[in-house]
Amino acid sequence: MSTVHNSIVVFGATGRMGRRVAALSASVGAHTVAAVARNGSGALGTRVEGCESPVCAASEVRAGRVVIDFSSPHGVEEASALAERLGAALVSGTTGLTESAAERLRQASRRVAVMWSPNMSPGVAAVARAAAALARDLGPEYQAGIVEAHHRAKKDAPSGTALRLAEAVRRAGGDLPADRVLSLRGGDVVGEHTVRFAGPGECVEITHRATSRDLFALGALRAALRMVGRPPGWYSIEDVLGA
Repeated sequence: MSTVHNSIVVFGATGRMGRRVAALSASVGAHTVAAVARNGSGALGTRVEGCESPVCAASEVRAGRVVIDFSSPHGVEEASALAERLGAALVSGTTGLTESAAERLRQASRRVAVMWSPNMSPGVAAVARAAAALARDLGPEYQAGIVEAHHRAKKDAPSGTALRLAEAVRRAGGDLPADRVLSLRGGDVVGEHTVRFAGPGECVEITHRATSRDLFALGALRAALRMVGRPPGWYSIEDVLGA
């Protein structure tokens, strides 16, 4: 397998996001050298667009500069072990992490460069900054709330993006208890998030609406290319993409 600067390993390559990452990799100058599925998966030996090699198990991967993970909480732990074995950076967009999975990512960051983000969109990063600014400017008289919507197959609720936005509001001093973060699931909605501030005589809202999963796949790929060669540590998407 290639060891060139832009070589990537896609972990969870047969899922919705993993397939798009592999398919779009060449468009940003990356090279998908391995597409990985879990042990025992019926997809092993099949092919995904954007990768010349058949889908394989993690144990079969021999090289790669960055591992991109869109899998599951259990998959995160396997992806972390793979990145460590390869000495590769790790970019993960998996949400709904268990405490064990989150701790495994932290452990990996002591040995390799790790970036985890529940949303790879530059627009969401901008919304988080704007929501924090509104929380500071409007003050305690304005009560914040978040409504998020996703497709019916999404398992975690609230979404990782909603939790990220809520954290931005709270850190800025905003009033946002957990019961004002609401989740809707249905249809094929890619992702919608609205942050709302209700105060005396007015409401202020910011909405981000994703119209294609390619947004997140391309964000992950661009982050991955910028993670190559970074020293071990924990990185945010703002650190990597300069959002």
